[in-house]
Amino acid sequence: MQWADRIGRRIKLRDLHVLQAVAQAGSMTKAANQLAVSVQVVSKAIADLERTVGVPLLDRIPQGVEPTAYGRALMHRSAIAFEELRQGIKDIEHLSDPTAGEVRIGSTEALAASFVSAVIDRLSGVSRASRFTS
Repeated sequence: MQWADRIGRRIKLRDLHVLQAVAQAGSMTKAANQLAVSVQVVSKAIADLERTVGVPLLDRIPQGVEPTAYGRALMHRSAIAFEELRQGIKDIEHLSDPTAGEVRIGSTEALAASFVSAVIDRLSGVSRASRFTS
């Protein structure tokens, strides 16, 4: 499977999102309602994906649909891709506003109670008194 010929130009993020919604809802109708689109739009997105990758992504069962092994593999990787895109947007936000950002600190309760909060206050330029009064 050539990336540029088969995947790079054909797989749409929207279609991957639809696949995830269908698998989570267990039905194309329920997914269509959740996505506020017609069942035909959902069905076409799934058909386009299946045609592009060349394998069935969903099994149609009496209760609705469930992902095939191929569908689960694609959903797993697409979830990772979506998370990477979310992180890319956060990176852009942080680059465009250097005062914005997120810091995570792992600590035990004992350390957090003793000096970690003082370090955070000092790094952020917030006095301990003002932190608790605002």
